[in-house]
Amino acid sequence: MNTGNMIRSLAVAACVLTLSACDESKTSNKEQSQPSAEQAEVLKYNAYVEVANSFQRSYAKELATFQSYVQPVLDGKDKNDNLFYSTNNLDRLKNALAKAREMKPDMAELDGSADAYRDAAEKAEPLDRDMGNYIAAKTYLSDKGVHGREIGPAFIAAMEALAAAQGNFISAIDAKDRARIKTEFESAQKDTRDYFRIGMIYHIKESMDAADGFLQGKGLGDRKDALKTSLDQFNTMATGYDAKVREKNHAGCSSMMLNVNAYLSTGRQIILRTENGRYQEDKKAQFQMMSAERQDATQLLQDYNNVINAINFNKC
Repeated sequence: MNTGNMIRSLAVAACVLTLSACDESKTSNKEQSQPSAEQAEVLKYNAYVEVANSFQRSYAKELATFQSYVQPVLDGKDKNDNLFYSTNNLDRLKNALAKAREMKPDMAELDGSADAYRDAAEKAEPLDRDMGNYIAAKTYLSDKGVHGREIGPAFIAAMEALAAAQGNFISAIDAKDRARIKTEFESAQKDTRDYFRIGMIYHIKESMDAADGFLQGKGLGDRKDALKTSLDQFNTMATGYDAKVREKNHAGCSSMMLNVNAYLSTGRQIILRTENGRYQEDKKAQFQMMSAERQDATQLLQDYNNVINAINFNKC
């Protein structure tokens, strides 16, 4: 998974009580206050998931934007008296990672990447804050970019390390997320609410794998049929889930289906536009702010994240 320009690893929280029955499990307050070893592991995993989901800002993209628009002004190669740089709230990230890391039990597959991510955030935070204040106060105008050039190399190195650590952490979360989802899906009882729920997650992630080349600006290539199949399977699971919800609540799960349908619509539009040559024609046009291909990639990513958020914060 490439995190250079887009963050798409919104993970799915595991159920606190069991790894599969996220819709209907109940427990007493006493049980909740004394989690079993399995429950403690799930709680820690969910804390890491919350970090991944709460801090989706791509630091690689932030750095690329800085190098394209801010650095030339600081270097005196361009002029702009209204630069903007938004700091990255790295204190919150550090604290969230530290809180999750301190939880028990140890999780070798996640703790290491979390430590590296937190360390990178700690090193980048003062430089990020310094650069943000420097640009917000327009000090670069009064000192002709001197301070920006002085801290620039250290700032860029720290942000590069932060971007790499973010990518590694997201990949570690994604790997564990997929392993858990595969296990749940294969063991879930067929034709149940839980089965359709985990099936939605399993197949939407399959569809995003098939669309990965498209998201990175390389087109669907030989993955068009795989995307079509996984979208159809995701649709089957989503409608099955909605039907199960309607068995107990005639209102169904309209809010989730709104996000589901938006994702399916964008995905199928991408397939159509690939087949009819729209994207190729679009590339021949000049003076475009953003191509239809980039717009659709951005929309697919947003629709995907909306679906995962709807699943994580299930209100059905």
